[in-house]
Amino acid sequence: MRIALVSTIALVLIANGLTPVFAGYRVEAEKNKVYTISKEHGPWMIMVASFSRVRDESLQTEGLSPREAAMELMYRLRKAGIPAYVFEQQGKVERIATQNRMQQAEERIYAAQRGMICVLAGNYTGSDADDAKRTLDFVKKFDASFLLDQGGRFKPTPGQPTPLSGAFLTINPLLTPEEVQAASIDPLLVKLNTQYDHSLFENKGQYTLVIATFSGKSSRYATEDQEKSILDSFTISNSLDQAASDAWKMTDSMRNATKFGYDENLEAFLWHDRHKSIVTIGSFDSPDDPRIPRLIERFSAKQKSLQANPNQQVLVAEYFSLPKVNDVTQAKQYWLFDPNPRLMKVPRSRR
Repeated sequence: MRIALVSTIALVLIANGLTPVFAGYRVEAEKNKVYTISKEHGPWMIMVASFSRVRDESLQTEGLSPREAAMELMYRLRKAGIPAYVFEQQGKVERIATQNRMQQAEERIYAAQRGMICVLAGNYTGSDADDAKRTLDFVKKFDASFLLDQGGRFKPTPGQPTPLSGAFLTINPLLTPEEVQAASIDPLLVKLNTQYDHSLFENKGQYTLVIATFSGKSSRYATEDQEKSILDSFTISNSLDQAASDAWKMTDSMRNATKFGYDENLEAFLWHDRHKSIVTIGSFDSPDDPRIPRLIERFSAKQKSLQANPNQQVLVAEYFSLPKVNDVTQAKQYWLFDPNPRLMKVPRSRR
């Protein structure tokens, strides 16, 4: 075998303590098919192993090439249910102008980038997930003896007794740190937002409009005096559970708005984080979508005159009620929209 099995690679950035999520679902595994990574994969992955030729020609034997070995390992991991990919980096040689000890100008050649081929596994958005740790443990213990049986060379150490025991957690090498940060999602948020219908993860667009916010001390309309300022029209709820429940009920009701007397059902979505729950509306591929200004105008708070003093105006929130009524005091249930709807990027789950 004309390769040496290497378990580390200096090019790929490492984030200590960050782990991808176990991919226990069925993945495609077709013999000799090349599954290569792209920017859509990850951002968190497992560096399984990298392969290179043995530099000492006297140690070279017949067997698999580095590429063949990587392809075989990728295939076997996929057969085991792990989404694995190959990543190949060509060597790069650069020339630099410098001076020798005699202060004479000269040109030197150096290896700016080492050529290699490696196997990465997983498509994970966040860190500290239990199934992610199980995936890494599984990969480290995966039987890769076939590599050695076919002539591969591996030098065990106390810290790396088997060929894949040096697997570690890393980021997609095609992404910049800024792209990784933008694509990463706290695993807790993944859990919180995969337990309900109408999750924002279901939104196919790039942007959506936040129209209602429910926090631990959530704002819930309670006044019977329609002439008070909106800032005086809220009571406080101390429960995040209640906030999440209110947000879900609002989202579901908006999606079934025609049942309550409205002209159309609304494309509403739900999102929970560590501090609040939000309701959004719409799916947009661009922040310049012409529908956005119209929706902002529709759901934002309006300046209205007081009945007792027509010359005095106050900011009054729009609302969604069950059923649809002109006088909110006649509604069985209702929720206020945020005074100023805002655009947000749609989070992505790469499970």
